[in-house]
Amino acid sequence: MSDWTISNSKENNTGNWVYYVCTVFVQFANIHFSRHVDVPGQDHMATNDNQYYYYGVTGTFNTPNMPASVRQALVDAWNNYFTV
Repeated sequence: MSDWTISNSKENNTGNWVYYVCTVFVQFANIHFSRHVDVPGQDHMATNDNQYYYYGVTGTFNTPNMPASVRQALVDAWNNYFTV
């Protein structure tokens, strides 16, 4: 988690969100972490273009048609965030 810093926060029709980015590892440069303040089960890593999502709580992705490298990067980013 210490590799990730808050980049934004907002409240919208889906709830309150806090966004994090990692500036320490180049492999996560195009990924952000979205934390749902009200429903942690919706926390996810996503590509910055919001095309691909990984919901680490459930271990699921938003689409089965994801390049393997993107899939692995999202999982690695999730694991990195939760490494103390």
